[in-house]
Amino acid sequence: MARRTLDLLEVLGNETRRKILELLAKEPKYLLQLSRELNVSQQAILKHINVLIRAGLIRAYEVKIGSLGPSRKYYELVRPISLSINLFRGYSEIEVHDVTDEVPDHLRSVLEFIERGVLSEELYGVLSEVRDVIRAIDKELQEVRAKERALISAKCKLLSLVQEALERLRVPSSERKKILESLLA
Repeated sequence: MARRTLDLLEVLGNETRRKILELLAKEPKYLLQLSRELNVSQQAILKHINVLIRAGLIRAYEVKIGSLGPSRKYYELVRPISLSINLFRGYSEIEVHDVTDEVPDHLRSVLEFIERGVLSEELYGVLSEVRDVIRAIDKELQEVRAKERALISAKCKLLSLVQEALERLRVPSSERKKILESLLA
């Protein structure tokens, strides 16, 4: 497993850091906001923020408040990522994917149309279309995830059958491991 994936899992293993990421996914926030919303001291939040910054998940920027006031440091997500974890007997798969700007062909023209409407300040005129497209995307994601679960289940079943057969045949553990690895290569 790549070091980046292990580091990310370690960072995400902390509930407070996950909650900070969930809040920042909605909108940028400053330290006091995070502290209040999570009911955690600012000092503790700052320690978690530093871990998230070192992991490359969030970044800080400053906003000047008024002409005389001090600037305020906000935190925001650096980029969208997707984490996929599949664990079952004889097999594990943990993948981190950066979410790219790629758009499926069947949605490209719709998104371009909406983008033109938003850029021409007709935002309110396209909001219902945006909602419809989001619903269509969510429906398609549900279908894809259901298919992925079914395929993972089939893979798990196949590997379990092979593992059970190898055990019944009293194949030595080291040889079973090699056979399973060769099936997954």
